[in-house]
Amino acid sequence: MFFDRNEIDVRIRRAIIKSEKFIGQGEVATYIPELANVDPDSFALAITSITGDTFLYGEVDKIFSLQSISKILDLLVALHDNKLEDVYNKVGSEPTRYEFNSLVPITDKPANPFINAGAITTTSMIMGSTIDERFKRLMDFYNMIAGSETSVFLKDVYESEMETSDRNKAISYYLKSKGIFDADPSEVLDLYIRSCSIGTDIESLSHFGAVLANRGYGIDKIQDLIPESIVSIIVSQMASCGMYENSGSYLMNVGIPSKSGVSGAILGIVPGVCGIAVYSPRLDKTGNSVRGKELLKILSYELNLNIFVK
Repeated sequence: MFFDRNEIDVRIRRAIIKSEKFIGQGEVATYIPELANVDPDSFALAITSITGDTFLYGEVDKIFSLQSISKILDLLVALHDNKLEDVYNKVGSEPTRYEFNSLVPITDKPANPFINAGAITTTSMIMGSTIDERFKRLMDFYNMIAGSETSVFLKDVYESEMETSDRNKAISYYLKSKGIFDADPSEVLDLYIRSCSIGTDIESLSHFGAVLANRGYGIDKIQDLIPESIVSIIVSQMASCGMYENSGSYLMNVGIPSKSGVSGAILGIVPGVCGIAVYSPRLDKTGNSVRGKELLKILSYELNLNIFVK
């Protein structure tokens, strides 16, 4: 982004206005009942540069659940706790054409860490003697990287998701039956759903993204928060697998490694430049925010963020 702050603000506002034509398109997630209770037309956007400049728009105080964006966190902590080869002996790294909660990609191991089966697998590798201890580690990692203590555990979302988790229960027990992990499937699933139920605001999420964009170095305090080798893995997996079965076309059209969640949030990483977080709950058929992905496409053009066009 080789513009001054005022020019950046003008371009972002122009992109937001262009994205307004997508208001009303798509539907909120209903398979988790609590997610159906949100205002479908809520909107928030935050962009945090690697130098700490932050641009905020919309409902910046809104708290929303990470949902599948938490799969980044699950993978990050699993890679922190285990050798790289041990993690990827249990989960693959390739995109899949199947939906995120499908059983089909599970052969010898789940296709990648960003489908449900893959994230349940990486969650099983997080160290700690109890579920509470492991979940606290996830929350602590998120807060450390996001640079704030604003994250919360959304108990209502957690309970709603636990009550409707039959497919994920099946995935968990199937993974155990395949010998992919030895832990109690019900405990692994519990931790996985807790991580999906972490609540955050848009600024904290963009700050989390900015640290990834900054090769794992802190923004407010210059310190190494995440090893660069782990950042490289996470961002490359976001590029290839982060937008469910539409990851390839999204990357081609937008050019920003991203990870979406069915809450309506999307986190985008522009290496060496910024983290972008957008929240808009209406989803397309693959579970990606309709307005969110279109706004990222517009921002990619307006701010020259496409990693393949420099």
